[in-house]
Amino acid sequence: MGHDGQGSDSVVRVPVPPLDSYESGRLFHRLLQLFLRDLKEAGQPVGRHQYLLGAVVQLHEPARAEGGGAQQPRCACCHTPYPCRTVLGVAVSAGLPIPWGSPAAVVPALRDAGLAPRPGGEVTAEHVHWARGWGARRAAQGGWEIGITVDRGEVETLAVPDDAAMARYLAATAVALGSPYPYGWAEDAAEAAAVRPAAHEQAADWRERVRLPYLDAHREYGAPGDDAS
Repeated sequence: MGHDGQGSDSVVRVPVPPLDSYESGRLFHRLLQLFLRDLKEAGQPVGRHQYLLGAVVQLHEPARAEGGGAQQPRCACCHTPYPCRTVLGVAVSAGLPIPWGSPAAVVPALRDAGLAPRPGGEVTAEHVHWARGWGARRAAQGGWEIGITVDRGEVETLAVPDDAAMARYLAATAVALGSPYPYGWAEDAAEAAAVRPAAHEQAADWRERVRLPYLDAHREYGAPGDDAS
């Protein structure tokens, strides 16, 4: 089961799903929210989209299990094992540093989130077959070689250095969010026009709201910008 997020040196670490207690789920949830908060440059105000993403993730917080005790937490919204598909998808796609040690260690969390491998798929210490169009095998010096099928059946290869990198690659492939509409899609001009005035009104409202102390206090957080020393 998952780690509790506390190492022997008392350094806080992201718990590894599947999680074994409400406390580990709560820590995972809080670290994800802090990570998402810092996905901006220091000095920038909190963005409207950033705030909305945090609100959505908040809906999918872990629920305390009835009866207490050490047991796997469940999502308060989906009622499935936590992290649910929504939270796991956001965490992996955003790059939360979940310290999975091997591809096989990722599998239980993916299955808990309803992400099963393709028919015949499997993950072992030497091979990974999860999605259509690609597979991976153990290479020299502990690395992995991934074969990706492209146009006309040609196969491109990608090398990853170790088990941890292969675990991250497998998780990202399984939870891939794709391109959300309308990014990369053909959109209907009339539909876009129907919501644009209200969106512009809300953007103006946000410019005022973001100045409130509870939001403006978070301006300092984030990665250093290009001009930082």
